[in-house]
Amino acid sequence: MAALKPVYLITGDDDAKIDAWRARVRARAETEGGAGALERFDAPESSPDAVAAAAASLTLGGGPRYLLVDDAGAWKAGDLEPLEVAIADPAPETVLVLIVRGKPLARLRKAVDDAGGEVHEHLAPKPWKLPGWVVERAREQGLSLDSEAAKALVSGVGNRPTRLLRELEKLALAVHPATRLSAADVEELASGEAGAGVYDLADALVAGDRPRTLALAEGLIAREGRPGTLLFPLVRRLREVHQASRLLDAGLAEQKVAGSLSVPPWVAKRTVAQARTASRDGLELALCAFADLEARSRSGEGLDEATELSLTLARATG
Repeated sequence: MAALKPVYLITGDDDAKIDAWRARVRARAETEGGAGALERFDAPESSPDAVAAAAASLTLGGGPRYLLVDDAGAWKAGDLEPLEVAIADPAPETVLVLIVRGKPLARLRKAVDDAGGEVHEHLAPKPWKLPGWVVERAREQGLSLDSEAAKALVSGVGNRPTRLLRELEKLALAVHPATRLSAADVEELASGEAGAGVYDLADALVAGDRPRTLALAEGLIAREGRPGTLLFPLVRRLREVHQASRLLDAGLAEQKVAGSLSVPPWVAKRTVAQARTASRDGLELALCAFADLEARSRSGEGLDEATELSLTLARATG
């Protein structure tokens, strides 16, 4: 494994790649230090001075410390001096990750360069380059798409990289164990904004994020008018993450947990990552809430479908 640098500057407007960086940092921190090991800061609420003080502080625990600052581009150049000092003389085994959406301040970039850190620039593809970008991202998911299939996906889903990446993940799951997709396959399987919204809703539900869960559900119900179609993918996702959480709590190694899940490898990896941070009690509460909903539906009791789903999601996110 490559030696860690004291500081990393992640910049650009490719949200998918920047989000992947954030996820990798969190996963590494929690693998080495347990849940909650990543120290997170949000600029401008957290000033350069506050981040510098945190980076310079010593802890009793062993092993590397990971500090991640989101929206570091919100800082002013004139406020950077304390952070420059901290970056130039980092505390032992301390890794600072700075995320800047867009172009970073020249002064911040120079401080990172001078400290022997790394700068990673991730620019979102231009609209006319999106099909090629889709082909590359599909290959990372184990899928083979030709240019026409990639164009069909962009046409059906839109030009947001994060949305396209999410749709590729869904396609890989839908066709597993097959790996090759034609334009016709994409047109048939890709679900566009609504289907991607269900995926986002499942993630918010697993995380126990009540405001986001209810907002996404309200939008989906308003667009689709079929709340019943949301139940299966939501319950399936809850069960997958709960199973992984239970096995992790039992002391099973992450590789074995992933191998026990009847899903493609990339889905297993994502599931284990979510299980590490999700509350097992919260997942069980959510599953019970959906079981109660099913019982009411079968008995003919309860309110209309949309209201019942909203109430269930509120209970499920505790």
